[in-house]
Order: sequence, then structure tokens, then C-alpha cells
Amino acid sequence: MSPSPRAQWWRSFLRMLWRQPLWAIPFALFFGTLYGGNVRAYWGAYLVSLVFSYFAGVAIWTGRYLVVPRLPRRRGRPGGDALEISLVYGVLTLAGAYAAAIVVHFTLVPRFLGNARAVLVTGMFSALFIALFVGINLAIAYHRLALERARAVEQMRAELAQAELRALRAQIHPHFLFNTLNSIASLIGSQPRAAEDVTMRLADLFRYTLRASEREQSTLGQELAFLRDYLEIEHVRFGDRLKVEEDIEPGLEQALVPSLLLQPLVENAVRYAIGARAEGGVLRIGARRDANQLRLEVADDGPGFDEGAPPSGTGFGLHAVRERLRAAGLPDALKIESTPGRGVRVTVTLPLESVEAAPAAGKE
Repeated sequence: MSPSPRAQWWRSFLRMLWRQPLWAIPFALFFGTLYGGNVRAYWGAYLVSLVFSYFAGVAIWTGRYLVVPRLPRRRGRPGGDALEISLVYGVLTLAGAYAAAIVVHFTLVPRFLGNARAVLVTGMFSALFIALFVGINLAIAYHRLALERARAVEQMRAELAQAELRALRAQIHPHFLFNTLNSIASLIGSQPRAAEDVTMRLADLFRYTLRASEREQSTLGQELAFLRDYLEIEHVRFGDRLKVEEDIEPGLEQALVPSLLLQPLVENAVRYAIGARAEGGVLRIGARRDANQLRLEVADDGPGFDEGAPPSGTGFGLHAVRERLRAAGLPDALKIESTPGRGVRVTVTLPLESVEAAPAAGKE
């Protein structure tokens, strides 16, 4: 729970109280050197700087928490808002500096404002404080604005990843559906039981994609069950041309992974490594624990990339996987390796997180 505005005010005020003695040090060094360069001069300059520092700090705090939030916002004129804010800080800091000069005049340094030179020095002192504190305040304000913009960009990236996940689901539906319906049609006459089994698997698969596209994570066990249904349906199309090998380390079924993360990788392997060759090929799916990380692997023994092809992949599926991982703060989690004629290996490295209990995978 974020602190209330009043709590933020007082935390900032307490921070200001202990920071101002630090801000007074550089001014004390400057004016102490200017007026003698001895211990007495430095100490006197520090006390005077401390008074100015506290008055300037209170002025900035007042502007930041009591005045600026009450300024009217002018839509379409952000420059005017910035000018008003700068004027507020400038006026308050100048008033604080002259209030500090009056306090110094009647306490630490009698006749501090007693002649033209003293007034000039006070003006220089005030100008330095205004430049320092207003400059720092604006720098902090722009830094916060930059952070807010960065958060907005990350939120947009996450929303984009969600949109791509939904688009991926929409892409799976027609592409996969037509091929599967053709397979079912070819089985109805000769193998009705097999046609019924494929139909049930297809229903389970689409039910899972609908559920998974609405949540960020699933368990590895759920994803693997979904992939097995997917590959069983593909096996009807490809027969013995599609060989699947699994190497899943025991105990990882409850590990959390992004929903539908592996399906685009498996689909790519089926399409380009098995479907593109008359003899078919071998698809390998692996998962292992590596310290506090989970390494997932999808590999095939297909033709691999051509010599001039980029290893990063430009297809929708790989792009969606890469963007989802980037939005999750894992920009380097996806690694693609390929040697022409020796297949492709895609590795995804995730933080190892798990749940204590999860619903049955892929079924309702």
C-alpha cells in the first residue's frame, strides 16, 4: 500500500531537515575561502550557509507540496505549466533567501545587509541558492517524468505482448483447424474411432488455448499436456514421419511458464523440419533445472537455416515469443541455434518458479 499524501509530505520534510547541512558545505567552502580561508571564516560561512540552506529547503518543500499541486492545469499548454512552476520555485526561493539574510543580519552577522556591497553579496548568495535548488528540483521532476514514461512504455509493451498472445491464439485456430478437419474427414469412413479421438483432442486443445490466452502463466505440466494433444493430432497427418522425443526432468511439472510459450516453437519445428521433408524428422522437447533457472528446449533435425539466413527468426510465432519474454523482463531468454543441414535448437531460459498445486493439465 502506497503512503498517503500527508505521510509523503512529512517524509520529504524530514529528508530536507537532514540534507540541508550537507548542501551548506560547498557554499561554506566557497565563501569561507573568499573571506579569509581560515577556520573562523569557514565556520562563520557554514553557519550563514546553513541558515540560507534551510530557508531555501523550506521554500522548495512549500512549493512542491503546497503550491504547485494547486496550480491550474492548462491542457495543451505544457510549456505554460512549466513556466508557472519555475516561477513559483524562483519566487519562493528568492523570498526564502532574503528571509534568511534578515535572520543572519539580526543574529549571526550584524549589519549583514548594512551597505550596498552586503546587499550585492546577498543577491549573489540568493542567486546561487536559487540556481542550485531550483535546478535540482527540476532535475528531480524531469527524472520522475522519465521514469513515468518508461513505466508507460513497459506497460504498453506488456499490453502488446498480450495482444500478440491473443493474435497467436487466433492464428492457431484457422491454420491448425483446417488441417485437422481434413484429417478427421479422411478418418471418418475408415477409422471412426480414430476420428472421434482426434475430435476430442481438438476440443481439449482449443479449450485450453481459450483459457491460457486469458492468463499470464501456466504450469509446465499443463503446457506439455497441451503440446502432446497438439502433436497427437499432427501425428495423424504426418504418421511415422513425425517422431517426438521428450526429455523432461522429473519434478518440474509445477514450474510456472508463460502460457502458450512453447506452441509456436513446436509448430515451427513441425512445419519447417518435418512437413518440409518427405522423410520427416525428429522433434525433441526438453526441460531441465539449472540452479534457480528453468531451461526449456525445442529442437529438430531438419534442414536448419541457410547460410545467409538470420538466426533470430522473423516469423510471427518467434516474434511473439520474443516480445512476450521481453515484456516479462527477460529480453535475453530466447536463444536460437542452427547449422545448415543439422537442424535448429531453440532454448528458453526462465526463472524457476513453481506452484504447490495446479488444476489438471489441458482438461476440464
